Formats: sequence, C-alpha cells, structure tokens
Amino acid sequence: MIFLIAVLLFTAAVFSHDDEAEDIEVKTNGFFEDFLPLPFVIGIFIISAIPFLILAYRWKKISKQHIIFWIIIYLVGSITLVIIGDAINLTVKSETKGPVHWHADYEIWSCGKQLDLKDPEGIANRIGTRLFHEHGDKRMHAEGIIKDIRDVDLHNFFNFIDGFLSENSFSVPTNDGVFSVEDGEFCNGEAGEVQIFVYIVTNADPKQKTGFLVEQLKVNEKYVLSPYQDVPPGDCIIVEFDKRKDKTDKICKTYEIAVDQGRMVVV
Repeated sequence: MIFLIAVLLFTAAVFSHDDEAEDIEVKTNGFFEDFLPLPFVIGIFIISAIPFLILAYRWKKISKQHIIFWIIIYLVGSITLVIIGDAINLTVKSETKGPVHWHADYEIWSCGKQLDLKDPEGIANRIGTRLFHEHGDKRMHAEGIIKDIRDVDLHNFFNFIDGFLSENSFSVPTNDGVFSVEDGEFCNGEAGEVQIFVYIVTNADPKQKTGFLVEQLKVNEKYVLSPYQDVPPGDCIIVEFDKRKDKTDKICKTYEIAVDQGRMVVV
C-alpha cells in the first residue's frame, strides 16, 4: 500500500513538472495549469487512503476482488479530489474568476495581399493552444480560465500559432511556409511598417445584435481582445504591413456585413 501511494505521488509530481516544461501549455491547460502545492496533493492522497487502510486492517480475510475494488475507489476518488482542487485553485487565482469564451475576428495583410494561416490539423482542428487559438476561420478564440490577462494579448496569439508579432515585425505560418516581414522593407515601391488596427464597438453589450457604434483605433501587440463571445460586438483586428497610415481600409467580413445591413456604424 505504501508503495502504491509513493507511485501515485510520483505521478502527480510528474504531471506538475511536465506542464512547467511546456511553456505555452502552462498558460493554456485546464488540468494542472497551476498545479496545487505538493503538500496539498500529498494530504489528499493520505486522507483518502485512511478508509481503505481501516477496512484492510479490520477485514482479516479480505478477498482479492475486494482489494481490487477498493484500490479502484481509492485511485478514482483521490485523482478526482486533486483535479477538483486544482480547478478551484486555478479559478480563484485567475483574473477572470472563471472560464471565458471570447472571440475576435482578424485579418493579416502584407502590401495589399491577405495572408492565410496554415490549415489546422488533428482532432482538435485548431492552430494554437486550448486557451487561445483559431480554427481556420480567421477568428481568435479565447476559451478557458485566464490566469493572467496578458495570456490573451495579440503577442501571445501569434506566439501560440508559431508566429511572432512586435511593433516593427511579424511572422505567420502559412501552407506555403513561414511568412515574415519587418519595418523598412519595401511595399509597392515604398518603405512599409507593421501596423495594428482594431475596430472596437464603443457601446457594446453582450446581448446586442444591432445599433453598434464602432471606432477604429491603432494599437500595439499588447492589445487584449474585448470580452465578448459574438462578433460583433467582439473586435475586428487588422494586422497590416504597408506604408504608414492613420486608418486602414481593411475590415473583417462580419463587420462589413453588419455595416451593409445597417446594424453598425463606423465613426
């Protein structure tokens, strides 16, 4: 029995260290994202073992079937308590105090040509991490518990999709390879700059379907998408390499449709 407890504690510690080793996943995993302190985990396994130890002590002729049954009960109960405790611990420490489901549409342009991310692969059908990703739909998805609000800024989105974004350069993975550009490179015969524009609904309400008033702002890579599930009122983000400009003429399809339908006014 002591050996079994030692094995379980070692397994818990391995889960903890594996998440720390994967820098991106530490910020995005629901299970063991900010793992409970080891003494707390040890306490859960010891306390949950007490009923089993008492039972084993009192039953002199306990059968193998009963031993297997109670070992399963012990394993399932202990691991469940650890996962519940970890979820509570993560929720309390998070800035959002619980899971979120935020969306923002985006487009990436270079010298008038729109860039497409590489197609998602696998069962998850996503590019990025569980917390911050896209599904080949030109939409940023922030889904889960956000411990630090900076985990869902534009810089991290590009990092999570195996790209990069700063005030003067960006790179994105495409089906044809990684596309990179930086300030000073020529664009249609002129020196270009990396610029980030955001269409923000200034009178947003989560239940709003029409009457949107929108302002276009110029931001940097630290911008955090607005906390809305629907787009609009979720943001439209344009990352563009072109000559320096105060406004962009690019706009996300969802916003363009809303304007055409009279549900939105860009001020």
